[in-house]
Amino acid sequence: MLTNKSSLKRRLQIVELVRKRGEVSVEELSQAFDVSSVTIRSDLTYLEQQRYLLRSFGKARYLAQKKGDDMLVPASDGTTRKSSETMIARFAAERVGDDEALMLGAGEIIHKVVPFLSDRSNLSLLVQDIGIAQTVQRFMHCELLLTGGQLEYGTTALTGPDAEASLARRPIDVCLLQACGLDRAGNLFAADHALARVAHAAAQAATRTIVVAYQPLLDERSGEVFASVHDIDTLLIDDGIDPPTLDAVSRNGLHLQRRDNGILEFRRNGS
Repeated sequence: MLTNKSSLKRRLQIVELVRKRGEVSVEELSQAFDVSSVTIRSDLTYLEQQRYLLRSFGKARYLAQKKGDDMLVPASDGTTRKSSETMIARFAAERVGDDEALMLGAGEIIHKVVPFLSDRSNLSLLVQDIGIAQTVQRFMHCELLLTGGQLEYGTTALTGPDAEASLARRPIDVCLLQACGLDRAGNLFAADHALARVAHAAAQAATRTIVVAYQPLLDERSGEVFASVHDIDTLLIDDGIDPPTLDAVSRNGLHLQRRDNGILEFRRNGS
């Protein structure tokens, strides 16, 4: 039996966070709730016994009741993820106007933005990802340039000094970047050092920076920092984020402007 109200509140929040994200690691939960991993494991043991979630290899997985059955099965979030990423992409496109110079970084959500820009007129696009450039050619009629740089084996994103330098040579009204992580200090992470350097250069060069993310990792080892929430103008993210991280977003000057279908849109005043 739970005798500590703070423990009860934390365990309810853990269930809600795992439900929204599908799967969360012990380390992420420890960071999110500022308690030890031993405490989190105790919480997860209790919640597994109560059949709220399933523990597996240092992670907690959400369990959904299978209709007409007593068995609990892991919830499938593939369809939800696609729908949420598409919604984030649509909201991001709404932040881009006609006649703007736009830089598109790398990432699946960034790729999904492209069709939503097809009705914009007189856009100028600087694109980092070759795959995204091919989609631009299918959906849009506009000026299209690649950043240049080098391709790492198995990727379609251009990185390196040439890619970074190209961002300083052209005026950029808006850059769209995708984050894989967000910590409680408000730092935004890219998957590796090379991607982070290009994203950082883009954010430095652009007049406005929009960052998108779906279920970003919430610990401090999620990749390489490319910017702080303090330095961007808009953050579009799913609502499966723990309260301390959301507080960090607000502390860094972004304010919640819209909550729609599980998506949160934060903007800086006047942006």
